[in-house]
Amino acid sequence: MTVQLNNLSHTFPDDIDILLVGPVTTQNAIIMSDVGGGGDAVNVTLLLDDDAPTPLPDVGPLVSGTFQPANYGGPEAFPPPAPAPAGGSALSIFNGSNPNGLWSLYIVDDLGGDVGSLAGGWELNITTCEFQ
Repeated sequence: MTVQLNNLSHTFPDDIDILLVGPVTTQNAIIMSDVGGGGDAVNVTLLLDDDAPTPLPDVGPLVSGTFQPANYGGPEAFPPPAPAPAGGSALSIFNGSNPNGLWSLYIVDDLGGDVGSLAGGWELNITTCEFQ
C-alpha cells in the first residue's frame, strides 16, 4: 500500500499532522507528523511507502519524493470527527485487512498561525494478493 499527497503546500510543514484511517476506524496511522522543518513547502508531491529507502525528513526542506511515513512528534490529537490515533506510522498496519469501504485522511496544523493546502488531493494505492 502507498499513499500519495499531491501538491502539498504549507508555510511551516513541521506543524502538519496527517492521519490515514481505514474502513475499520480503529485501524489508522499517523503517516506524517512534525516533518520538513520550518521552511516553506510549495506544491510538494509525496509518495509514502513503507519500502522507501528513507523516512520523511525531520528537518527541511520538504521536497517531492518517495519516503517512508514518519512521526517525529509525540502522541498527536486530531479534532472530531477523526478517531483517536492507534499509534504508529507504518502503512503495514493495514496489511491483511479488508480494503473495501471508506478511507479518510485527516490533516491538522497543530500550532496554527500558518497556511497550507493539499491542492492536488491524495491517492491510495492498494496491492492485493490472492489467498492460496
